[in-house]
Amino acid sequence: MRLRASTLPWLALLALLVAAEGSAQEAQPGALPGVDRSRQWRLERIGESHWKLAGDVEIEREGTLIFADEVEIFTDRDLLTARGNVTLTTENQRISADSLEFNTKTRLGTFHHASGSVLLQQAHEQPAEKSEFGTQEPEVFFYGETLEKLGERKYRITKGGFTTCVQPRPRWQLTSGTIILNIDHYALLVHSMMRVKGVPVLYLPVVYYPINKEDRASGFLLPVYGSSRYKGHTLSNAFFWAIGRSRDATFTHDWFSKTGHGFGAEYRYVRSRSSSGEARVYLLREKPTSYVDSTGSTVGVAGSRSFDARGSLAQDLPWKLRARARVDYFSDIAVQQAYNTNVYDASRRQRSYSGSVSGTWGAYSVTASADRSEFFFNTTDSTVSGSMPRLTVSRGEKPFKGLPVYFGVTGEYASLLRETHHGNTGTDTGLRRLDVSPAVRVPFRKWAFFTVNTAIGWRYTRWEESLDPLTGLQVPAAVDRSYVDLQTRIVGPVFNRIWNTPDNGYAEKFKHTIEPWVNVQRVTGFDESLPIVRLDSADHVVGGTTRITFGVNNRLYAKRKTGPDAGRSREILNVTARQTYYTKAAASTVDSSYSTSFGSAEARKMSAVSLAARLSPSEGLNATFRGEFNPYKNAFMTLGASGTYAAGETMLLSAGWSRRRFIPDLPGYDSEASATHYLNADATFRFSQNRFGGSLSANYDIKQASFLQRRVVAYYNAQCCGLTVSYQTYNFGGFASRALNEDRRFSISISLAGIGSFSPPFGGASPR
Repeated sequence: MRLRASTLPWLALLALLVAAEGSAQEAQPGALPGVDRSRQWRLERIGESHWKLAGDVEIEREGTLIFADEVEIFTDRDLLTARGNVTLTTENQRISADSLEFNTKTRLGTFHHASGSVLLQQAHEQPAEKSEFGTQEPEVFFYGETLEKLGERKYRITKGGFTTCVQPRPRWQLTSGTIILNIDHYALLVHSMMRVKGVPVLYLPVVYYPINKEDRASGFLLPVYGSSRYKGHTLSNAFFWAIGRSRDATFTHDWFSKTGHGFGAEYRYVRSRSSSGEARVYLLREKPTSYVDSTGSTVGVAGSRSFDARGSLAQDLPWKLRARARVDYFSDIAVQQAYNTNVYDASRRQRSYSGSVSGTWGAYSVTASADRSEFFFNTTDSTVSGSMPRLTVSRGEKPFKGLPVYFGVTGEYASLLRETHHGNTGTDTGLRRLDVSPAVRVPFRKWAFFTVNTAIGWRYTRWEESLDPLTGLQVPAAVDRSYVDLQTRIVGPVFNRIWNTPDNGYAEKFKHTIEPWVNVQRVTGFDESLPIVRLDSADHVVGGTTRITFGVNNRLYAKRKTGPDAGRSREILNVTARQTYYTKAAASTVDSSYSTSFGSAEARKMSAVSLAARLSPSEGLNATFRGEFNPYKNAFMTLGASGTYAAGETMLLSAGWSRRRFIPDLPGYDSEASATHYLNADATFRFSQNRFGGSLSANYDIKQASFLQRRVVAYYNAQCCGLTVSYQTYNFGGFASRALNEDRRFSISISLAGIGSFSPPFGGASPR
């Protein structure tokens, strides 16, 4: 009988089985290595190329084990069929089925009424701290009426499902009529249903589920569902593209049942610790819609198109240069106010973009930059500021011929942008300006408790345009100004006192430092009638003025016994007070050191008293206070406080309070409309190693006795899946472009092991 080469391995296997069968009746236990006497089976030759094994059959070939009640082998067709309790196992795969047709040459086949599991990686390949699947080994479980093995790790499942939650009762699974499962790559499902604890919760037309042993894999992220009174039902979808180890991109699509569609793209890259960037673009197409306002009337809203662009870049360049860029731009401020979930983004009134290239060579540095910023007062009125371009050259301070005298110089040339827009009309007051300021500094630091730092500089400024003395209009006539600036800063004498507290449970030692200081500045006189176009603080200098600023710093240190600061001193309290005296009262209205200076028409020889305090008794507790007190009105003009408290990884609390007071007869503060009073609070909780938690946030307008926004987020993270739910009420504040005064927003997102969810571009289900 002539035998084909492909039949020889199976004949050798059958010969071994025949020998084992005979020996099983005569040999003692252990006489035949590798043969289990407890397995009872019989061998029958049906035809020349047809063999049948029945009983408790076990067959092994090239690392593949097949168990079954009955096996038939067709050596001429490279075919093996198995029936009854069929199990196929390899090093990292296990499949159980009622029956199997298996090609012994290609090692492919079809399982009927089958289920199986596959390990994505071996244990030693997956560090525990990087596992996305908790403490379990990454594993995929699947089942179906038929299971076709298309490749070594590729399957086609018919009328079945799969999950990466390998538990006795999986928390979730995806089911479909047809599933292509490519282990270590992806699972592709069409017309699938997501089930949680066996209950169908979400229909997905197409699912591309990444199954990748790497940290990141390309694929569709799980959609986020939401609802809003303004936007209607919302559905956000995203595709994540893992371009490489250091680059990725995300593409998003938002559907709003009432207002239209949004399309977004985000790109991120990291080339080194000092070179990275990210960019995001979002396009919104709003369709015409209508709402019922608070009076019961129907109000129509026209459709529109808008976009939002954000990004940042930091990049090292040749020749010791470094580039930076930033974009925070939107085309429609009303969209930002109406769509954003984050109250700070929604109240953002400024759009800007900037870029710079800088380099340092020894003591010299050069920076070329361009920036533009536009601040909106409402949806139509705004002001523009910035420079296009700005070139700065400086020489850092260096000792002069070995003496304790330091010399430095800074020069700047800028084309300044200044525009004012009122509806469709605008005024351009921008111009070009040259500014040079060399300076010499002489420090005195002989005593640690008393220091004196004196500097003298000369400043020259040239404006390429000026104001016409007769008409007051800006004309292309240059104007120059120069003056000498002399400053002396005196610190001390510094007083210290130390308390040893060995029995104190908080610290073994306390130290209190009182540090008085005074700064004297003299600006020489110049022609005050110069027709200068005043754009920023450099243009608002008042000549012939002496300014004396004085204050005191109080610092309290503690040498902790325990905790992260054990054995070293920590500043736990800092209280600072300062005030300025001007020989010319007009200088008080243009002092950028005080937030209440600009915008006030009242000129005084004494400034406001600035108070600031910082409390930080531990790593987890921090609090600050700030305020400016008007000594003439005996009242605080502005007040503010903020603080955070962290209890390990379990809880993080933060709160902030700010107030701008109404003060009669004080210019800038004598209008009730200008007074503000706000309170905000945030709380984040994490329990059971972040298995579940949530956050609460609120912004309250104390003056109007109303909430700007309230938001509640709750999440649950199981070993292989997670759920996040968010609910928010938002007060539009009477935006003229929106028909609704209040919006109520709800969103829900699901994350699965190996495939996450995402926060939509305008915010949504993010727990932070």
